[in-house]
Amino acid sequence: MIKINNTDIRLRPSTIDSFFGCSYQWGLTFLEGRQSRPNNRAAIGTAVHAAAEAFWTETIASKKKEPNLSMMTDAAMEAWSEEAKKDMKYSKEETAGTSAAVILQGTEAFIEDIVPFAKIPNAVEEFFEVPLDHALVTSIGGTVDYITDSTIADLKTSKRKPVVQKHSTQQSIYKFLAQANGIDVKHNLIQSVVLKKVPEGSIIGMEANVPHAKKLVNHILDTLDLVIKDVAPIETILRGNPGYTFCGDQWCDFYKECPFSKGKIDVAPPVQKIKL
Repeated sequence: MIKINNTDIRLRPSTIDSFFGCSYQWGLTFLEGRQSRPNNRAAIGTAVHAAAEAFWTETIASKKKEPNLSMMTDAAMEAWSEEAKKDMKYSKEETAGTSAAVILQGTEAFIEDIVPFAKIPNAVEEFFEVPLDHALVTSIGGTVDYITDSTIADLKTSKRKPVVQKHSTQQSIYKFLAQANGIDVKHNLIQSVVLKKVPEGSIIGMEANVPHAKKLVNHILDTLDLVIKDVAPIETILRGNPGYTFCGDQWCDFYKECPFSKGKIDVAPPVQKIKL
């Protein structure tokens, strides 16, 4: 059974879609406060982000785009080391050594394929937040990777070219947050680093859909209202999804104990209804 230990949750843009992917996993993570071990693919992304941040921070100060691979790699590996301290899970046939090589290649792809075509930003890694009046959720907030006068961009790393539509909710929330904090966002971009055999980068435009993203957030808040009212067992409201893309031992630390993945759902019976 999910226990409610947190009553000051901050919704992050990246967690909205995960609620609809598996609300049981979401509840264990955000309501109960249970932590998952990081996997090396996510940590590689964190490392490449750190390299990009270090570059743009230096570039904003100097007003010159002069990539320093050594400095960027140092920043990337420092970020990797922090993630590795958290009992890293490795994908099949991958190690710390192979991950370090991918981080270097990803950083080089960012320098070669993104830096020449990206305007020097006004700011990077800037946190924006909007307060919410809810019993369990106090705000929605997140960190935007790259900001100019009218553009925000998110750096994505993956083994395959990203499907832009899959990032619509997250990027729409980022646009909402930036606009709520005074930035006139006209364009959303994905700065993509594809970590294939020969990594490559690209900049992809996308259309945000802020009204739809707001509806999804409100649906989460409405669902959590039902949890608070205790109208049914919490697992009946926050159900697991064995068909979720990230339902598996590789991706979810709760998989082995999850009643939904094992087909052994054991929750209290619903409240007896009055016969009419």
